[in-house]
This record gives sequence, structure tokens and C-alpha cells, in this order.
Amino acid sequence: MRSFKDACINAFLITAVICTIITAVNFASNPSFNFSTFVLSEEMLSGFLIGFFLYLGNTFLYHQISKIFPQSTQYIKRILLFIPGTAVLTIIVVFIVTFSVQKFTDNLSFQNFIVKQHYDTYFNMILISIIVSLLIFSFYFYKRFKEGQLKKQKELTKTATAQFESLKNQLDPHFLFNSLNVLTSLIEEDPQKAVNFTTSLSRIYRYVLEQKDKNLIEASEEINFARIFLTLLSIRFEDALKIKIEDQNMLSQEQLVPLALQLLIENAIKHNALSPTKVLEIRIFKENDRLYIQNNLQEKESINGTGIGLKNIQERYALLTKKEVIITKTATHFTVSLPLITKEEISS
Repeated sequence: MRSFKDACINAFLITAVICTIITAVNFASNPSFNFSTFVLSEEMLSGFLIGFFLYLGNTFLYHQISKIFPQSTQYIKRILLFIPGTAVLTIIVVFIVTFSVQKFTDNLSFQNFIVKQHYDTYFNMILISIIVSLLIFSFYFYKRFKEGQLKKQKELTKTATAQFESLKNQLDPHFLFNSLNVLTSLIEEDPQKAVNFTTSLSRIYRYVLEQKDKNLIEASEEINFARIFLTLLSIRFEDALKIKIEDQNMLSQEQLVPLALQLLIENAIKHNALSPTKVLEIRIFKENDRLYIQNNLQEKESINGTGIGLKNIQERYALLTKKEVIITKTATHFTVSLPLITKEEISS
């Protein structure tokens, strides 16, 4: 809700505009119209105060109703509750303001004021209040609707950017260059391994092309892809790489952002030393509603990571869920915990 000061300024300006219009209409329709008498009249003072306090009251009423029905799609329920609410509010404001002005200007007693009241006055004021209030709040509703559309468009743009950055991080020229180098050496040393390597590499690229436009993919499918990717790496690093995947309790409705596992595995390869004497162990396992990717820590001294890849995964998850990607680094292990998302979480 906007500040009370802003609401008072808006109430003053809108009421002043309405009073100016009323004055202009009377001036145009009556050649003998006395401007000063009309502007300083008891009726104009009452009308201005009624308009001012009705705007403030209706603004407060609308925001309270918005708290009861917070979803933007519940605007019909808001209107159905707002109409009787503003009718009651109008009766109260008109009664108090009219009596206060007549008490101040004419020293009218309460009993005489009650006798002079007419139902049609309140009915007309209720009708005017409802129409004006609905017009004003329709404008604000339309404005918020357009702001919501703009925000949604920005989120779509941000999602597309994150997906693009994801592809850049996972299929960068270094990965392709290294893979082709390994393939070249395998062709000379072991043609059969070269065939297997090429098959795995083609399956990796096909998977990437199939999943690049998706926000989520079944975790079991992503793990199967990780197996293919790790098979390719095993051909490249042989005994220097040890892999363990524990996915026996994976559920079909559990999902991950696509290609996150490949990026995390590449990250482990990039930042750690591998040799037959310094074996890199990568373990993928599930605990509760999270998937963990863990490797033993034997960092390369010459590598200074920028953290772009991990940040990319965190941003992609942030677009889909409030569950965070948790990164843990100890003296012996580096672990990334990815939340497993269900379709129900996304739809809610």
C-alpha cells in the first residue's frame, strides 16, 4: 500500500479535478453563474470534503479487500465485496461530513439535521461513489496488469538468457576441442575405442539439442545422460576417473534443470587433478528431495575458476523454485546439492 501522504495528495488532486469540472459545467450552462459564490458555498465545501474522504476510505477498503483476495485473478470477488463496502462507507462519510459542515456554518442541531435528510441524496451519492471508485481502481488494475505482463516478459527474457548462458557454459569450444583431440589420438591407438567415443559424443550432442529449450527434465533421464557423458570421460581418462551413481530411489515425478549434471561433472574435471595415482572420484546420489554431486578435492594450482557455471545453475533454479542450490566445500570434498522439483511445485 502506498504511503498515507501519497494517498492524501491523490485524494486532493482527484477531488479538485472533479470539483473543477462541476464548476465549469455550471458556468457553461448558466450565464448568470456567480463563480465566487458557488466555489465558496456550503455545497461545494461538503462535496470537496466528501470526495476527499471517500477517496481515502475507498483506497483503504480496496487494499484490505486485496489482502483477503490476493490473487490478481480474483478481481470479480474483489468487486463483489467492494461494492457493498463502498456503499456503507459512502453513507457514513456523507452523513458525518454533511452534519459537520452544517453544524459549523449554520450551527444546526443533530435532531434538525436528521429531519432534513433524504434517502435519495444518499442513494445518488452511493451510485456516484461506486462509479467513480470503479473507474479509478479499474485504471489502477489495468496499470498493475500491464506491469505484471512486463514483469512476466522480463522473466521470460531472463529465462532465455539463462538457457543461452547454460549452453555456452556446457558446450564451449574447449569441450569440443578436447573431445576431438581425444578422438584423434584414439583413432591411432584403439579404433574400437574411437568408435565408442564417437557414439557417446554424438549421443551427448543429440541430447543437448533435444533438451535445450526445456526448463525441467525428469531427474532419471538427466542421470542416464550423465552416465553417457561419464562413459565418454572414462574413455578419455581411463583409470584416473572413478564414478559411482546411486539412483535406486529416484521418483518419476522428480525433475532437474536440464544439463546441470554435465556442467557439474565438467566443473569437477576442470578444477581437479587426474592421474592413475590421484584418482578423481565422482559420486552422484539422492538424499531426501535433493540430488548430490560430490567429488574428492585435489585442486589444480593453476586453475582460477570464475564461478560462472555454478552461478548459472543457481540462477536457472531461482527462476523455477525457492529451493536453493547448496554448494559445500570442505578440506576433502566438493559437493553441490540440487533440489529435486515436482510439477506440483511449479504449478503452484
